[in-house]
Amino acid sequence: MYKVLVFAGTTEGYEICRFLADHKIETKGFVATEYGSKSLTENEFLTVQTGRLDAADMEEVFLQEKPEMVLDATHPYAAEVTVNIRTACENTQTAYYRVLREAGEHEDRAVYVDSVQAATDYLDQTQGNVLLTTGSKELAKFAELPDYKNRVYARVLPLPGVIASCAELGFDAAHTIGMQGPFSMDMNVAMLQSFHAEWMVTKESGRNGGFEEKIEAAKKAGVRVVLIGRPKEEEGLSED
Repeated sequence: MYKVLVFAGTTEGYEICRFLADHKIETKGFVATEYGSKSLTENEFLTVQTGRLDAADMEEVFLQEKPEMVLDATHPYAAEVTVNIRTACENTQTAYYRVLREAGEHEDRAVYVDSVQAATDYLDQTQGNVLLTTGSKELAKFAELPDYKNRVYARVLPLPGVIASCAELGFDAAHTIGMQGPFSMDMNVAMLQSFHAEWMVTKESGRNGGFEEKIEAAKKAGVRVVLIGRPKEEEGLSED
C-alpha cells in the first residue's frame, strides 16, 4: 500500500514525488500522459501510473491503496481534475491537500481577460500576428479568429496526437511549433521575433510554468500580452 498518492503533471508535483521517495516514503505518482511520465524515474519508493482517471476511477484507487494522504499538485488550470480528486477523497474519507503554484508578477504588462473566449473576442478587434502559448486544449476557439491560418502561431507539446489535432484545425506546419517547455526568456524572444508577433497569449501559470520568462520576453520584444487569469482563487499549501 502506498502512503502518499501524488497527482502530478507540474514541476512541483514531480519535485514532491522525488522528495518523498528520497525520504523513503512509499509514493505513487499519477501523470496524465507518457510525456509527463518521463519526468519521473521509478525506484524502490516511487511508482508512476500514466493515464487519465475520472472520479470513479480515483475512488477505486483510493479504496484499494488506502493512502495516508492524497496531494493534488495538478496544474492551476486543471480545474475539473481538482474537483474530481477532491470529491473522490471526500467520498472515500481520504486526507486531501491541494498544492498551490506560486503566482507570477505580471504588474501592468498585460491585457487581462478571464477566459479563452474573452481572449479571442479581444484579439478579434486587433491586428498583427499572435503567438499562442496556452497549449492545444482550447486551440479550436482561436481557430474561430478571422485569418487565423495566417495570423496565429500555436506552440504545443510535440506529441503526434497534438500535432495531428492542430493540422485538423487548419494550423499548417509553419504555424505549429511542437516543443516542450518551460522556455527561457531568450527562446521566447527569438520565437516572437521570428514570427513577427505583435501579441502573445498566455495563462497565469506561475513561475515554474515559465510565466515570468514569457512576460519578460514580450516586454523585450515589444509584444503585448493577452493574459488569461487563473480560473479561481484556491486554498492550499505551497510546495515549500
